[in-house]
Amino acid sequence: MNTFLNDLVTLNKVILDNARKQFPDSEASHLRNRAAPVPMADELLADVGTEIVSGETRYQIATSNDGTHWHMIVDLVLSRPVPQIPYIVLTFDTFGKVEEMIFNQILQNDPPNRYRAQLDLNLLIQRDALLRALSDYGAQTTLVVAIVTDHGLINTVTSPKIFYFAENYYPYIYQGILPPPPRLQLTFISLAYGQVWYQYYQDYVRKNYLYYLPDTFLLATNATDDDKPMLSISFFATPNATSLNDVNVVFDYFLSPKVNQARIANATVQFTQMEPEGKLVPFANADTLTLQLGLPNGKTEEKNALINLQSGIVDSFMLPASQFGLIWDAFFNHSPQKLLLRGYLAVQFTGFNPVDIPVMLVLEEKYQNRLPDFIKQSAPVDIKKAVEFRSDSNAYDLSGPRPIKRMLISIDNQTIELDIEHSSQSVDIKISVLELILNPNKNLVYLYDLQIIYVDGGKKTSNDNKSNFEIIYVP
Repeated sequence: MNTFLNDLVTLNKVILDNARKQFPDSEASHLRNRAAPVPMADELLADVGTEIVSGETRYQIATSNDGTHWHMIVDLVLSRPVPQIPYIVLTFDTFGKVEEMIFNQILQNDPPNRYRAQLDLNLLIQRDALLRALSDYGAQTTLVVAIVTDHGLINTVTSPKIFYFAENYYPYIYQGILPPPPRLQLTFISLAYGQVWYQYYQDYVRKNYLYYLPDTFLLATNATDDDKPMLSISFFATPNATSLNDVNVVFDYFLSPKVNQARIANATVQFTQMEPEGKLVPFANADTLTLQLGLPNGKTEEKNALINLQSGIVDSFMLPASQFGLIWDAFFNHSPQKLLLRGYLAVQFTGFNPVDIPVMLVLEEKYQNRLPDFIKQSAPVDIKKAVEFRSDSNAYDLSGPRPIKRMLISIDNQTIELDIEHSSQSVDIKISVLELILNPNKNLVYLYDLQIIYVDGGKKTSNDNKSNFEIIYVP
């Protein structure tokens, strides 16, 4: 499971923030809350609950159907108990018209500030409206918890504030309401901006709709974490790994679509000359979406990528740790000629040639020395190095000046013994993979304690000994 798919709060915030920047027409539809004449004494907050299913964090939102009726169930948590059962309303925009769906059943759970709300739909048109309300950012859907008090009606918008869930990322939400795959009927239109011609697609049925594609996909940034790019690196070693050749590195990343708003504004002017009521709308999906990314073995199709043209791309790739340095340097190579970590998203609509949208994984130079900021490791990753301790057999000779009976060597929380019958022994030492990755040119240093026990009963102790060699001679 990709790192970013398990952080629902951050992922939703990044998706919505980017949507506001890239698709500003949606800002025309503001959150629609009933006015509250008198605020409550304490601010009331409502959050959609989450749960863990097969190791994946999910919102507690589910849909179902029995063939003729459709249902949606939402589990909510209020920040404090309220004296009465609240009303829960889904409010959304349908092509400029504000609509509402009121949940039919509200059940109170333990503790008393937890509720389960069920929305029952009887008509196909209602099912379709719900599907669009949840899956289209332009609907600006909100879930409102309304409390009736002596002072009037008080509203609380839940978190997430905008009830928008890309179908690619949250398929479990749509299992009960998905219709057969839709097929847009499109007419190709080419419009110039500057010296470049761009492809657009007019809706054959709603001719005032002109769909457009993003210009590129770039690493998204997390506004809650100093605008740090959404890149996560982790390492995995095979059992009994002895070198970096036995270690793999995984790069998880999230890409946001970027749109040149000047281009869209210019296209809007041209399109409204053909269709006076015309408006430009971003595509959310296509018949086929294929991500190709440049990796050390060449262009590679990322078959497990989750792709939504409005929300972005969640993906990961795995390489041998020996190629880590090559890939890390490629993040900071902004040359147009570079091939590593560049690629394209092939967008295919039935009946049209595919459009290749550039994809680039690049980082600013300020991050080049901040590699640890991107490493997300839940547990230490080590490899084993065999270190051999050798002693001279003459040191145990009873005719010598001061013969040794035995030697005790402590290293890496292990103790080995050398004597006349075992004058050399090997021991496996754990070496941190992160240490090898972060300091590739640093020589390994082995620390050990040595205790010599002589035949005459005397002892000699030497602690904190150091060696750069994998064969260490003692004493």
